[in-house]
Amino acid sequence: MVAERASTLASLREWLWKYGPRVFIEKSAQKLLRLAGLKQASRGAPGRRLRAAGKQGVTPAVDFPVRFVDSHNSPECVELVRSLRPDALVLRGCGILKQPILAAARLGAINPHYASLPAYRGVDVTEWAALHGDPVAVSVHFVTEQVDTGAVIVSRQIIVEPGDTTGRLRDKSAAAAAELLAEALNKLEAGATPSLAAPGVVGRQYFSMHPRLRRLADLRLKGL
Repeated sequence: MVAERASTLASLREWLWKYGPRVFIEKSAQKLLRLAGLKQASRGAPGRRLRAAGKQGVTPAVDFPVRFVDSHNSPECVELVRSLRPDALVLRGCGILKQPILAAARLGAINPHYASLPAYRGVDVTEWAALHGDPVAVSVHFVTEQVDTGAVIVSRQIIVEPGDTTGRLRDKSAAAAAELLAEALNKLEAGATPSLAAPGVVGRQYFSMHPRLRRLADLRLKGL
């Protein structure tokens, strides 16, 4: 895994904005409980832990080395990724990437986007779709230098339920994205490539949503 360096405070602020206070607190508590569970489990014998996990039908987590870079577009990052010789790049929470890093993998790069494409390109698209009363979705697409214009590989609509907020829909989208990424990678392994996929159509690009508009989006969801 290759990640950009970022301050903890900035990351926490971003999480708080994206998920809202309620979901942010829930996710933070869940993470602390997981960390406490891992710490408790580490006191036992490794063999016993793995056997117990197997009995419960849970696959033990695999630890991946994490390398930090100042920028995903830096020559350092491009050289690092090339040295790994990946078949495909899987992006999560990246900024706009340039061609050298996008071309570092044999099959290119894919990204989970929390909205329908090409209708909702850009950022805060879960919130914009909710504000407009349109379906909320997750789309996994090939990445190009233009914002969210690559061909869509797989997509799924997110069910909006009573009590959902934009933060809750983002949380649902994150869970769906993990499943869709696996599905997209299976398609790539089976032979899907950017040249074989249907060409993307450029739609409207959205930008950061003002907090007042986000509150309106949440109010609209309450009326569903």
